[in-house]
Amino acid sequence: MTAESKSRVLHENLDTSFVNLWSLLRSLSQRGFIGRVHVELTDYTADVYMTGSNAPLVHEIDRAAGTETLEQAALHRLVLRARESSGSISVFEGADEAVVVRSAAVSEDIIEPAASAPTGEPPPDPSSEAPPQIVGQPAKTEPAPADSRDESESAFTTATSLAEPAAQQDDAEGTIDWSEVVKASGELIGVVERALIGTGADFLALFRATRLELADDYTFLDPMSSGFEYANSHATVTDELPPHTYVAGLSEALRRVVEKVATGDRARRVRERVALELALLTRKRKELLTRSGFQAQFDRIAGTKVI
Repeated sequence: MTAESKSRVLHENLDTSFVNLWSLLRSLSQRGFIGRVHVELTDYTADVYMTGSNAPLVHEIDRAAGTETLEQAALHRLVLRARESSGSISVFEGADEAVVVRSAAVSEDIIEPAASAPTGEPPPDPSSEAPPQIVGQPAKTEPAPADSRDESESAFTTATSLAEPAAQQDDAEGTIDWSEVVKASGELIGVVERALIGTGADFLALFRATRLELADDYTFLDPMSSGFEYANSHATVTDELPPHTYVAGLSEALRRVVEKVATGDRARRVRERVALELALLTRKRKELLTRSGFQAQFDRIAGTKVI
């Protein structure tokens, strides 16, 4: 950092084993924090750029996979990785730190429009044709007013609910009823359950354990809350949720269940069996699955291509 820079180090090399990244980011967002949060894990680094108003943008580099991305949807992946891997977290405050630094590997399609007041609306779908919008240079001196912080928290919560870019749905435009999303989820869980039971796995026990793992990030999945119930291909949700949050959380839970079963010599056979069941479901319920957003998650859940 140069002498002219107004950046300062708030925290340096915090251990992810003791610091909950999600709680830290949420606290910073509520304060209208402007700056950068750097996370260093094994073969993986990420920078979260926070402008005090818009949903954070994440620049992640996965050295093991050889990938580099710059998008809002990467935030949830980062939070999950930080929970499962040991590493360090550093926080740098200042407007200069909040300016995204691109490398040559990152697409130049991402544009930087003029800063605008936060809307609290979900960020644009990175999988659509229009490129995602970010804030390039935040105000350096004016702290975010109280009402802006509330809206910032709303936008931040929305961003962290994304597991993949395709998880954001057209529900923002009112094109699908909540009841249809829940119905689709029950059928989806049912086919994964059938596929895994066929391999001898105790699906319900694994599903419950996985829900507990994700309860901090998706409270509706907490088995102790009674907010979500599942039995015999039928799901029941007590309170209506943002569909993209529900889709992301449930898809991640199913992905983890499949991951727990698909081990050793039978890994490929298990994944192919799940993929086959998902493909059959697609043929019967493609429109509902597509509109709800679950269809876009199938390859990820199975861990292989669903044809």
